[in-house]
Amino acid sequence: MKSLKDLKKVKIAPKKDPQPEFTKEEQNKQVQKSASLPETTDDERLFLRAMNGVKPISSKGRQITPRHKKKEIRQISEDQESLNMLNRLVNGDVEFDVEHSDEYIQGYVQGINDRLFRKFKMGNISVQAHLDLHGLNTDQARLSLLNFMREQYINNKKCVLIIPGRGKNSPLGAAVLRNEVQNWLTREPLKRVVLAFCTAQPKHGGAGALYVLIRNFKKTGSKIFWEKFLLDSDH
Repeated sequence: MKSLKDLKKVKIAPKKDPQPEFTKEEQNKQVQKSASLPETTDDERLFLRAMNGVKPISSKGRQITPRHKKKEIRQISEDQESLNMLNRLVNGDVEFDVEHSDEYIQGYVQGINDRLFRKFKMGNISVQAHLDLHGLNTDQARLSLLNFMREQYINNKKCVLIIPGRGKNSPLGAAVLRNEVQNWLTREPLKRVVLAFCTAQPKHGGAGALYVLIRNFKKTGSKIFWEKFLLDSDH
C-alpha cells in the first residue's frame, strides 16, 4: 500500500465554457465591429452591461391639460352667463330668487356668478354711495330710491347701501320700509338695473341696511323709462 508521500499532487483546473466556433468570415465581422466602436471606460462598460436587454418605454404617458386652457374655458362660461343675463334683461324677463327671515333678506338674479355673490354678501365690495330713508313715508321713500338708483346706475356705480331702518319706531315694530324696498328692487324699473341685494354686515348697519349690487351701465342696452315711474311716484 502506497503512503501519502508517494501520492502525486494533482492540480484540478476549473472547467471552461466551450468557446463558440466562428467561421473566418464571422471572425472578420467581429473584428471590424470592434474596430468601429469607440473606446469605452470601465464605468461605461459596466453601465452597458447592466443595461443589456433593457427595452425603452414606448408609452407616451399621461397627457396633462395646461392650466391656461382651464382658465379660458371658465372665461367662456362666465361670458356666456353674462350674455344670457343681458338677453333676459333686454326682454324684461328678469326673475329674482328671494330669501328672508326676521333679521336677514337676500335676493339675486337667477344665473348670477356665485363667486361674485359670495363676495358681495360678505361686504367685500366697496360701498360707493348710500341712501338713508329714515323718517320718510312710503311714497317719499320710493321716489327717493328711484332717483338715487337712477343716478348711481347712470354713473356706473357698482355697490350701494340703502338704509330703510329696522322699523322699531313703526306701528307694531314692523319693518315696513325694509319690506317695501325689497319689493321695489325686484320690480320695474329697478329690476332692470339690480343684480342682487342682501342685508348688510354689522359694520354697515346690519339688519337695518341693505347692500345693492348694480349692473354695468350700457348705453345700447334696454331702454328704461325712468320718467314714467318717477311721475307715477309724484301722484
